[in-house]
Order: sequence, then structure tokens, then C-alpha cells
Amino acid sequence: MKKLVLSVAFTLGCILSAVSQVTVKGTVTSKTDQMPIPGVSVMLKGGGAIGTATDFDGNFLVEVPTNDGILVFSFIGYAEQEVNFSGNSTLAIELQEAASELDEVVLIGYGTTKKGDLTSAISTVENIENISSRPVANLNDFLQGNVPGVTVLQQGGNPTSGSNVVIRGLGSFASESPLTVVDGVPYYGPAINPNDIASVSVLKDASAAAIYGAQAASGVIVIQTKKGKIGKPRVNIDYYGGIQEAMNLPTPLTAQQQAEVYNLAADNAGSPRQSAHDAAQNPYGQVNRTNWVDAIFRPASIQSVNASISGAGENANYLTSFNYFDKEGLLEGTSSDRYSFRVKSDFNLSDKITVGENVYFSRTEALGTNTDNPYSGTIINAVYMPSAAPTRYEDGSFAGVVPESLSQFAGAYGDVYNPLALLLRPTVSAPTNFLNANVYGTYNVLKGLTLRSSYAYSYTQSDFKRFQPRVPELGRSNPNNFLEQSNRQTNRWVWDNQLSYKQTFGGHSIDLTAIYSAQHTDAEYVWLRGDGFSSEEPFNQFIANASIIRNPESSVFEDRLTSAIGRAMYNFKDRYYLSGSIRRDKTSRLAVENQSDNFPSVSAGWRVSKEPFFKVNAINDLKFRGSWGQIGNINSVGYYSFDVPLNTTVVTLGEDASRDDRGAFVGKQSNPNLNWEVSESINLGMDATLFNNTLSLTFDYFEKTTKGMILPGLEDLNQGTKAADVNGGEVKNTGFEIAATYTKDLGDFRFAVNGNISVLDNELVNLDGYNSSGIDFIAHSDNVRNVLRPYRSEVGRSLYSVYVVPQLGIFQSQAEIDAYTKDGNLIQPNAQPGDFKFADANDDGKIDEADKVFYESYQPDFTYNLGLNLAYKNFDVSMLFQGVSGVDVFNGYKYTTYNASLTGYNLDNRVLNAWTPQNTTTNIPRLSTKDDNRNFGLASSWYLEDASYLRMKNITIGYNVDSQIMNAILEGSSLRIYISAENLFTLTDYSGLDPEVGGKGLDIAKYPLSRTVTGGLSLKL
Repeated sequence: MKKLVLSVAFTLGCILSAVSQVTVKGTVTSKTDQMPIPGVSVMLKGGGAIGTATDFDGNFLVEVPTNDGILVFSFIGYAEQEVNFSGNSTLAIELQEAASELDEVVLIGYGTTKKGDLTSAISTVENIENISSRPVANLNDFLQGNVPGVTVLQQGGNPTSGSNVVIRGLGSFASESPLTVVDGVPYYGPAINPNDIASVSVLKDASAAAIYGAQAASGVIVIQTKKGKIGKPRVNIDYYGGIQEAMNLPTPLTAQQQAEVYNLAADNAGSPRQSAHDAAQNPYGQVNRTNWVDAIFRPASIQSVNASISGAGENANYLTSFNYFDKEGLLEGTSSDRYSFRVKSDFNLSDKITVGENVYFSRTEALGTNTDNPYSGTIINAVYMPSAAPTRYEDGSFAGVVPESLSQFAGAYGDVYNPLALLLRPTVSAPTNFLNANVYGTYNVLKGLTLRSSYAYSYTQSDFKRFQPRVPELGRSNPNNFLEQSNRQTNRWVWDNQLSYKQTFGGHSIDLTAIYSAQHTDAEYVWLRGDGFSSEEPFNQFIANASIIRNPESSVFEDRLTSAIGRAMYNFKDRYYLSGSIRRDKTSRLAVENQSDNFPSVSAGWRVSKEPFFKVNAINDLKFRGSWGQIGNINSVGYYSFDVPLNTTVVTLGEDASRDDRGAFVGKQSNPNLNWEVSESINLGMDATLFNNTLSLTFDYFEKTTKGMILPGLEDLNQGTKAADVNGGEVKNTGFEIAATYTKDLGDFRFAVNGNISVLDNELVNLDGYNSSGIDFIAHSDNVRNVLRPYRSEVGRSLYSVYVVPQLGIFQSQAEIDAYTKDGNLIQPNAQPGDFKFADANDDGKIDEADKVFYESYQPDFTYNLGLNLAYKNFDVSMLFQGVSGVDVFNGYKYTTYNASLTGYNLDNRVLNAWTPQNTTTNIPRLSTKDDNRNFGLASSWYLEDASYLRMKNITIGYNVDSQIMNAILEGSSLRIYISAENLFTLTDYSGLDPEVGGKGLDIAKYPLSRTVTGGLSLKL
């Protein structure tokens, strides 16, 4: 009877339980892109183990024993969400990506960490997802204005010239390029497809970068590429296209103005006028036929197509992407294009073993032109070329300064190239094929202990071929033609083996890393030239058809680097942090006794806001940090500096001088005592978030010192060879960085404002070891036509400081000239009213090179940037302003284009404002065919101009098509359309084409940056 009662009771209980079960079902998607999220945990709050997980399509169904309750939805990377239900329900859940900035995962050397746990100077690149909406060919262009302490020096708009990235100032005369690491492996190839990039960190101090050792003295840019997300396969298509145009172009003199200017210049010099500028004798020269600047510039197209397929399952992850980028140059005949392809995947072979591969291939070709040469630069020749000349004659041939029938006048216009012929006449090809393949595997040895091994191989092949036809037209003609051809091949492999251990116990967290890394590079370069082609037709433009084939030139090198690295990271209760690393590098570039060295680093942090006594409601998080570290710089060391190979040349032997032989000679001295150049840095920083995590602040003070700087020693003329490289100096950079971001959601309106400012002081501390003569400066060879040499590095001043004679104004009268004396003698005896007055800086009564004094270098006093992101419902607007201050450019363009004392070139029309007795309020000296006072021939402060600027770097306006419309087309799809403008306007006092001239700040009509307007779309299926 007892058993019967129990059975009935149990049966009734089961029936009642089944009756009371409530079914809740629904779908979980990402609020960001509306894609379903599989694997989301769906748990009944307070229900113990009652729950489920979403399937591959983001769907879930759970039965709960209560009519009302709360379901908790959680997934890694997303904010946990609690949702009420009542009875049988169908829910549509949108998960928001994790909002806590401190929990954001940040890329560091050989690993990742939470942003809130950083103790060194590492900046993440914000809004990296916007890179697909901007017409940038590479990451460097996107970095400009987005990271404090990172200066991107644009080298003009030439398609063959990339931008230079300088992190926390110049520290050497050698290579200052930061190391790029892609998916954990050092990367040495051309710019990768920007659409492949998922996140970027910039390691700025030695403590952060030391783990990468010898190649990281100039900082490290760590890139992680995109990977598939769990769920259905995703197809992304991104496209933009648009137009580029040049801004602020110079205007040459018209034909009539050129004649008038040179007649006035001859009169002012007391010289006879030239017949070419006489309208009666040369009426051809008075007719305006071409604006040559307009003739060589054009509206240029730009377009980019990117497509990717990605996805992931429980045990596999994959992504395949393709990109085509095509950009016409602003100058005729210039362009760049890139095809790239990536395949990336991971496979979990078991719960312990994961393997993967990442293969990237690109084919790039950039065709540019020389604009920096003051003789043959394309833009400056467009100013030189007389406006009376047409672009081509009636027979289709390129025009000269005058036609053959007027050859007697050709000399009056100078040795000028037809600039359109410079661009269009040569036949040029320059493809580069690049392959980078990385395979890796990880093994979870035991809980918290992981072994990872990766092997990366890269191959670069660069071909160059240029056929230069004869130049028959009058001006700067050349009766010879030639073909030059070269090939460069580089092979490199990098093998890393890494052991990592992470463990948390009590309030303690440790992260230990040990790495052994080895890499090897070999490269070979071959160059050929053939002269004298009987036919210039394309079918004949091959080296075998040359009448004379010159002796080939070649170079080859092999380079090896091995490293052993150890790092320990510790924190206690997310309150106290300590990190240290040691790296031992061994390089083949130094003599055996100096090949190896050790480079340590240490950092610490204190999160004050975690202390029990900290009770400031307005401050959500506050952390102080400090770091110190050393890194050896291998980039400054020549491949064989300790044992320089012999040079070879062609020598003529025999009495009849008819036999050419190869000769070998010592071209440069060796230095077996050369040692590592070391970069040492100290960083003190503070991170804070305030006002309910809406405002974040970062402050860093740093000192970066390069010790044992490697540079060419002072030549000993008695030896007859170049001096050996030496450890010859010390450079110190001091500065601070401030970055702030404020974000706020007001209903459907969201906005974010971010800004940063970086202040930098650069100083050459000493030149100890440079020479034994006590010389405390280096005179640099950068020049304008071998006349103006404006740069010198001197102890106590910035690298590449401007070193010129002060220009005090213009003499307005003979009385002013007569009053400028020393001991009763005229200081400028050759001056006339309208000539420059120069400072007799050394007070010796004359003006010469000895009167040069120092001015600041091209390095800015500070850089600043401001970004604004606004969103209202489906609309979004982003703006980026970028600027620099305290930048001085040496405007060498004025030497030939304002100067009538050369060979008769046409001039910039600003010379119409030159000094005359009736026009005295000007800074352009009088026109003269003689430069007796050296108005132009003396490197003076007149050439130096403030090139500070504020530029609207980008504005983008976008619209996300309503999700209901897109779901009606294809469930889970999205479409964003946008219009973007790059370099929309620039505020500057600089008179040149563009204030961003790059290099050391020498401008001779640099290829300008463009204003670019594009429209595009981003489609996700």
C-alpha cells in the first residue's frame, strides 16, 4: 500500500510539473551588425542549471518551471543582459558589445592584455573600422591624427612615395621606421590591404617594445587581421570610388609677362635686353599657348573594391579576402594599383591542439615621377617652360622652348625639359610581387601552459624597366636613348617558439612568456643598362637590341638575427602591477665579439581607484604607471660594417686605352669595434576614466635617449676612402602626450569627441666618438642645385637644424646701404636698393657662409588632433582635424622660380610683386639678371617659412539602410552608404604647394597631396 501511495504521488508531481512548464524561445543577434550569435548562454536567473545556448542561427528554446522570471544572456565580448519574461514568450534579443573600455583586449608584444592592465605606453588606434570608408592606401595614412606621439610625415602625393612614421621623435641619422608586426609575426612587405585590419596597437616606449628587441628601437606597430565569427558564412563587399584634385598650384608667368620681367631684370642689371623677349624680333614668344602647370595636372580617379568571405564553427575559423586598389596620380602618367589576396584559417584538432595558416599575396605597381630635383623635377619644369610653347607640334611630337625655325632664341629660355614629355615619353614598368605565408600551431600542455610555434616565410620580387627615348626638342635635348632594367629578390624567414603560462590564484595573477626567435634574410639586386637603340618602337625595347651594354651592377647580402626573450607580468587584485622583460639579441651585422647584447625593461602600475580608501564618485578608474627599458637598434647597422666588402669599377688599361677591365678598390673603411646603438626610454603615465566612464584621459611624459648612435665617421682625406661607421653620439627626445575621449548616448543620438596633443623636444647631446678633431657638428649634404645647403646637426640643438644667414629685410634706398657699415666699410658693397639686407652675424664686416646661425628644424614643436563622431538613428558623421605647429620648411622652390639671374627660365607669377621703387612693401627682392648681392645664392632665412597648419583630414557622412528593409531582401544583411572627403581644406601661411613636404623639410615643388572626394558602400550578407 505504501508503494502505491508513493507511485501515485510521484506521477501526480510529474503531471503538475509538466503542466507548469513555460516555453521561452527567440533569437539573439548582435546590436552592431544584426548578425545572429551562436553559443550565447541563456540561463534562468536563480534557476540553478536551468538554461540552454543559442544554435548556429542564434535561436534558442528553453523550458522553465515558472510562469514569470528573468533570463540572463551572456557571451564573451558582449555585455551581459537580463530580460524579463511572462508565460510562453518569443523574444528578440540584441546584445551590445562590452562597454567597459578597461576590459578591451589590447595587442602587446607576443600576446594580449586588458587595456586596464597596461603599465607601459601603448596606444590603440580608435575607430579602425572607419578605415574602409576612407580613401587611404595603407595604415600609415590612417594613423595620421589618430595616435598621440606618432608623427606621420607625408612625402608628398607621389604614388611611389610612402609616408614615414616617427614615434616620439628622431633618435638617429639612420633608419627610423618602426617595426610592423602582423598577426604576431614581424612584417617587412608592402602595405597590406587596410580592409584586412581588425585592430592596431602602437608600442611607443622601450618597456612595451623591448620584447621585439633589435628591430624595435623606433617603436612597434602591432596589427591583428580580421578573422571569421561564429555563425553563418558572412560575405562583405566594400567599394568606393571618387576623384582627386590638386590644391594651391603655382601659376607661371604668361608669355607676355615673361618677356616684360626679363626685360626689366636686364635693365636693373645694366645688361642688354635679349632679342627673344623683343616682340618685334620674336612675336612667337609673345603668344600665350600653354599653362604648363594645368597641362601636367589632371583630375584623377581613385577606386577600391574589397570582398571577403568569413565564418567559424565550433572547431574551425576562416577568412578569405580580395582587394583591388587603383589610384591615378595627380600628374599625367603617374598611378598606383594593388591586387591583394588573403587566406586565413584556424582548426581545433582537439581540445589541446590548434593549427592555422595565414597567407597573403599582393601585386603592386606604382609609377611616379621625380619632383624633388631642381633641374629635372616635373613640377618645377612646368614653371620653367615658356608659356609661349605648345604641348605638342602639329605632327604630334613634343614641343620645345621654341620651334626649330626659331632656334636662335632657344638659349634665352634655359635648359628646360618639356614637362609633359618627362611624364609621358618614357616607357616604365615597376611591378612588385610579394608573398607572405605563416603557419603555426599551439598545444595546451596543461591548464594555463601553452606552447606555440610559428614559421613565416616571405618572398619579394621587384622588377623595374625604363626605356628613355631621345629628347630632340630644343631646351634640354639629348640625342641618346637607353634602357635600364633591374631586379631585386628578397627571401626571409622568421621562426618563433613561444611558451606561455597564465594563472590566477587568490588575488594574484601571473603571465609568463619565454620565446626563442630566429630569422634569416638574403637578397640580391641586379642592374643593367643598354644604350643606343636604332629603333624606339616597343618591339625593340629589349636589352639585347642595345648597341652598347654597360657592365652590370649587382649587390647581395645575407642577414641573421637570433633572440632569446623572457617576460613576466604580475598583478595583485588588479591593483598593483609589475612587469619585466629581458631580451638577448645576436646579429650577424657586427664582429663576433660584439654580436650579442642584453636589453632589459621593467614597468609598474598602481590602480589607485581599487584601493579601499579611494572614494571619489566622479572617478571610475585611476592608474599611475612608470617604465624604463633599453632596446638595441639593428636598423642603423650596415650589413657588413665590421668588414666592408670591396667596391668594383671599370678601369681603362693599355696604351691605346681601348680595353675595359673590372677593378676592385677599398671604398669604405671597416670598423670591427662597432657596437650596438641603444635606445633607452623612461615613461611616466596616468590613465583615468571619469563621470560614469564617459570621459577617458591619458597622460604620458617620456624621455627617449639614443646612445652610441651609429653614423659615418669623419673622413680622413689622407686615406682616400669613406670613413668607417662609428658609435659617435647621443640624441635625446623629451616630451609629453595627452589624449582624451568623451562619449555620450542621449536616446537615439550618440556622440564621441576625442583629441590628443604631443609636445616634443629633440636634442643632439654629444658627438663623442664621431671624430678626434673636436668638431661638434655634422654638415648635411641636402642642397638646392649644389648652391644652398641649409642643414646642420650641432651638439645642443635638434637634428637637421636649419643653418642659414639671417635676412633682415630689403634695402629701401642707397642711404640705407651706405649706413650699413663696419669700421667705415660697407658690409654689403654690391647691394642696390631692392636687394636683401643680411645680418653680419659674426661681426667681421662682410656677408658670407660664416654668418650662418641656427634656426629650428622641421620637427614640429607639437602636433594636435581632434576627432568628432556623431550618430542619430541610422545616420552617422565623423570628422578628423589634424595639425602641427612650430614647423619650419626651407622653401627651395623660390631659388629658381623667383630668380631671374639664372638661365632664363620662366618664373612664378609672384615675381610680379618683386620690389620696385613704386612697390616697396614686399618680401621679394628686385628683379635682376645678376645676383651680385647673392639675394638668391646665399642660404638665408628668407627661404625659411612657417609651415604650421590645421587640416581637415577627413569628413565622412554615412547612412545605414533600415534593418527591416535589408531583412526583407536577405535575413541578417546590412548596407551602409557614405560619402567621404579627404584633405578637404588646409589653413596655413606657407606659400608652397603643401606644408607637408616630408624628409628634413626641404621643398623644391614637392608632389602635392590631393583633395579626394569619394562615395562608397559597405554590404554585409
